[in-house]
Amino acid sequence: MGEVYPMQMKKIAYIALFSLLGFAASAQSLEIVDFEANQQGNIGQDIRTIIKVKNISNVPVYFSVAEMNKQIGSSQKSFLCINNDCDNGDIANRKGKVTDYVRKLMPGETDVSVTAILETGLVQGISNISYRVFNVKKPEDYTQIELHYVIEELSNEGLLYRSNTVDLNDVYPNPATETAIFDYKIKNVSKEAKIIIHNVLGSIAGEYKLNPFEQQLKVSVENYNPGVYFYSLYIDNEGVATKKLVVRK
Repeated sequence: MGEVYPMQMKKIAYIALFSLLGFAASAQSLEIVDFEANQQGNIGQDIRTIIKVKNISNVPVYFSVAEMNKQIGSSQKSFLCINNDCDNGDIANRKGKVTDYVRKLMPGETDVSVTAILETGLVQGISNISYRVFNVKKPEDYTQIELHYVIEELSNEGLLYRSNTVDLNDVYPNPATETAIFDYKIKNVSKEAKIIIHNVLGSIAGEYKLNPFEQQLKVSVENYNPGVYFYSLYIDNEGVATKKLVVRK
């Protein structure tokens, strides 16, 4: 093997240095974390996915989010929402524009202010939407995700109550040990709906309003004593349905 002279060694060192600098300059600075690509829901629902963006570089980064491609049904709508601005019940008339939203992320910081929403529409099927998170000052520095949605008919199985005002599914898991989950849909936002949980003696253990712009209520039962409870759906303070809930430790 031939001897490597000092001049050759310098050239090799320069090449290695410039290669390293080039790699650093083109390295990705943004990452989407805790991401679930496959989403499932029922007709007439809103499916919400928080886009968690992390700065994995060692310098501050200004980022924005854009919808790139989508294949959705004619009765479906997709939105990007900022800081829960979709919870005002009138998404189309929001004052702010997602395209104007720019957020500064410090090194190692994770942002959870952006939510992707799909209104599932009236027909079951499969939909796909891709989103790009990019460095505003360097658009070629980006990361991209694609959400896959499977939309199905709402089965009557497990449905506790259905009306023109509210749909409420049976609580799950039942028995519950830590959290009891109620899936619901408010169809008439002018009505007030709530769930009241009471014990076998009739004493109220908890009262929970159903947010008309959400579709799931999670109730912590960690402070409940083990035993049998009953949960009731109230619409404008009138009880319309009741069922048993068991709490175990």
